[in-house]
Amino acid sequence: MRGLRESVVEQARAAGLTVEYIDERPDEPAMWRRFYRLWQPHEAELRRELGDDQAAREAELVLPRLATREALAVTLRRPSGG
Repeated sequence: MRGLRESVVEQARAAGLTVEYIDERPDEPAMWRRFYRLWQPHEAELRRELGDDQAAREAELVLPRLATREALAVTLRRPSGG
């Protein structure tokens, strides 16, 4: 995850923020895969509850992207004004 971590630090600096902590979350993509695999057989129910726009093809669109997804939880700090 070195590339993602470096990107987060760079983006934070560009926004004037300081990275206090980065937590790698290697199990998160697998959790989302389980979620979307459960989503698919219940899609009709979800359409009734959430509406067609939200439920339409979310699992189909997101599942393929999870194979290469990296997940981080990032704590940022805004410098105090001086």
